[in-house]
Amino acid sequence: MSTVLDEVTSETIDAAHVRRRVEDWEGRLQGLYAAIGDWLPDGWEARQGAPIVMHEELMRKYGIAAKRIPTLELLRRSGEIVKIEPRVLWIIGANGRVDLKRDGHRYIIVDMAENFERPNWQVSHAERRRDRETVTREWLGRVLQ
Repeated sequence: MSTVLDEVTSETIDAAHVRRRVEDWEGRLQGLYAAIGDWLPDGWEARQGAPIVMHEELMRKYGIAAKRIPTLELLRRSGEIVKIEPRVLWIIGANGRVDLKRDGHRYIIVDMAENFERPNWQVSHAERRRDRETVTREWLGRVLQ
Protein backbone atom coordinates (compact mmCIF):
# COMPACT_ATOMS: atom_id res chain seq x y z
CA MET A 1 0.00 0.00 0.00
CA SER A 2 1.59 3.22 -1.06
CA THR A 3 -1.02 5.95 -0.63
CA VAL A 4 -3.52 6.92 2.02
CA LEU A 5 -6.38 6.32 -0.41
CA ASP A 6 -5.12 2.81 -1.13
CA GLU A 7 -4.73 2.23 2.59
CA VAL A 8 -8.15 3.39 3.76
CA THR A 9 -9.95 1.48 1.00
CA SER A 10 -7.96 -1.76 1.40
CA GLU A 11 -9.57 -4.87 2.78
CA THR A 12 -6.20 -6.24 3.92
CA ILE A 13 -5.32 -3.52 6.43
CA ASP A 14 -5.05 -4.74 10.02
CA ALA A 15 -4.24 -3.49 13.52
CA ALA A 16 -0.51 -4.21 13.11
CA HIS A 17 -0.38 -2.04 10.00
CA VAL A 18 -2.22 0.81 11.77
CA ARG A 19 0.19 0.60 14.73
CA ARG A 20 3.15 0.67 12.34
CA ARG A 21 1.77 3.80 10.63
CA VAL A 22 1.28 5.55 13.99
CA GLU A 23 4.87 4.69 15.01
CA ASP A 24 6.13 5.94 11.64
CA TRP A 25 4.18 9.19 12.14
CA GLU A 26 5.77 9.71 15.55
CA GLY A 27 9.24 9.18 14.06
CA ARG A 28 8.60 11.59 11.18
CA LEU A 29 7.32 14.23 13.60
CA GLN A 30 10.42 13.83 15.78
CA GLY A 31 12.57 14.34 12.69
CA LEU A 32 10.63 17.44 11.65
CA TYR A 33 10.84 18.91 15.16
CA ALA A 34 14.59 18.22 15.33
CA ALA A 35 15.18 19.92 11.97
CA ILE A 36 13.14 22.96 12.99
CA GLY A 37 15.03 23.16 16.29
CA ASP A 38 18.34 23.08 14.41
CA TRP A 39 17.22 25.80 11.99
CA LEU A 40 16.04 28.37 14.53
CA PRO A 41 17.45 31.86 14.04
CA ASP A 42 19.17 33.69 16.90
CA GLY A 43 16.77 34.76 19.62
CA TRP A 44 14.56 31.68 19.30
CA GLU A 45 14.48 28.37 21.16
CA ALA A 46 12.38 25.21 20.85
CA ARG A 47 10.64 23.31 23.61
CA GLN A 48 8.13 20.49 23.74
CA GLY A 49 4.59 21.80 23.95
CA ALA A 50 1.51 20.25 25.52
CA PRO A 51 0.74 16.91 23.84
CA ILE A 52 -2.40 16.37 21.81
CA VAL A 53 -4.44 13.18 21.81
CA MET A 54 -4.38 11.23 18.56
CA HIS A 55 -7.24 8.77 18.08
CA GLU A 56 -8.09 8.77 14.41
CA GLU A 57 -10.83 6.73 12.76
CA LEU A 58 -8.59 3.84 11.66
CA MET A 59 -7.14 3.62 15.16
CA ARG A 60 -10.63 3.33 16.64
CA LYS A 61 -11.74 0.86 13.97
CA TYR A 62 -8.90 -1.53 14.81
CA GLY A 63 -8.98 -1.06 18.58
CA ILE A 64 -5.76 0.96 18.80
CA ALA A 65 -5.65 3.04 21.98
CA ALA A 66 -5.47 6.81 21.79
CA LYS A 67 -1.92 8.13 21.78
CA ARG A 68 -0.46 11.34 23.20
CA ILE A 69 1.56 13.05 20.47
CA PRO A 70 4.00 15.86 21.33
CA THR A 71 3.69 19.35 19.94
CA LEU A 72 6.49 21.87 19.52
CA GLU A 73 6.66 25.45 20.71
CA LEU A 74 9.12 28.02 19.41
CA LEU A 75 9.84 30.80 21.87
CA ARG A 76 11.30 34.17 21.05
CA ARG A 77 13.23 36.08 23.69
CA SER A 78 10.53 38.77 23.49
CA GLY A 79 7.98 36.23 24.76
CA GLU A 80 6.30 35.36 21.46
CA ILE A 81 5.28 31.72 21.09
CA VAL A 82 4.81 29.87 17.78
CA LYS A 83 2.92 26.58 18.03
CA ILE A 84 3.47 23.53 15.85
CA GLU A 85 0.79 20.84 16.21
CA PRO A 86 0.16 17.58 14.40
CA ARG A 87 -3.40 17.61 13.04
CA VAL A 88 -4.00 14.32 11.24
CA LEU A 89 -2.09 11.34 9.92
CA TRP A 90 -4.63 9.86 7.51
CA ILE A 91 -5.40 12.61 5.02
CA ILE A 92 -6.14 12.17 1.33
CA GLY A 93 -3.35 13.55 -0.82
CA ALA A 94 -0.66 13.59 1.87
CA ASN A 95 1.04 11.45 4.50
CA GLY A 96 0.06 13.54 7.50
CA ARG A 97 -0.55 17.19 8.33
CA VAL A 98 0.98 19.55 10.88
CA ASP A 99 -0.13 23.14 11.53
CA LEU A 100 2.18 26.03 12.46
CA LYS A 101 0.45 29.01 14.07
CA ARG A 102 1.98 32.44 14.49
CA ASP A 103 0.34 35.84 15.06
CA GLY A 104 -3.00 34.77 13.63
CA HIS A 105 -1.35 33.17 10.59
CA ARG A 106 -1.53 29.45 9.98
CA TYR A 107 0.77 27.39 7.82
CA ILE A 108 -0.09 23.87 6.75
CA ILE A 109 2.81 21.44 6.63
CA VAL A 110 2.17 18.14 4.86
CA ASP A 111 4.36 15.15 4.14
CA MET A 112 4.04 14.47 0.42
CA ALA A 113 6.01 11.20 0.59
CA GLU A 114 4.34 7.84 0.10
CA ASN A 115 3.68 5.70 3.17
CA PHE A 116 6.87 4.54 4.93
CA GLU A 117 9.10 6.54 2.58
CA ARG A 118 11.52 9.31 3.54
CA PRO A 119 9.49 12.44 4.49
CA ASN A 120 8.96 15.19 1.93
CA TRP A 121 7.69 18.07 4.07
CA GLN A 122 5.92 20.78 2.06
CA VAL A 123 4.30 23.92 3.44
CA SER A 124 1.78 26.51 2.36
CA HIS A 125 0.00 29.41 3.99
CA ALA A 126 -3.47 28.22 4.99
CA GLU A 127 -5.02 30.83 2.69
CA ARG A 128 -2.91 29.75 -0.30
CA ARG A 129 -2.81 25.97 -0.04
CA ARG A 130 -1.78 25.41 -3.65
CA ASP A 131 1.36 27.53 -3.25
CA ARG A 132 3.51 24.90 -1.57
CA GLU A 133 7.24 24.98 -0.97
CA THR A 134 9.69 22.67 0.74
CA VAL A 135 10.14 23.11 4.48
CA THR A 136 13.68 24.52 4.80
CA ARG A 137 15.79 26.67 7.07
CA GLU A 138 15.14 29.60 4.71
CA TRP A 139 11.37 29.15 4.85
CA LEU A 140 11.43 28.96 8.65
CA GLY A 141 13.57 32.08 8.80
CA ARG A 142 11.04 34.01 6.72
CA VAL A 143 8.14 32.83 8.91
CA LEU A 144 9.93 33.80 12.12
CA GLN A 145 11.10 37.27 10.95
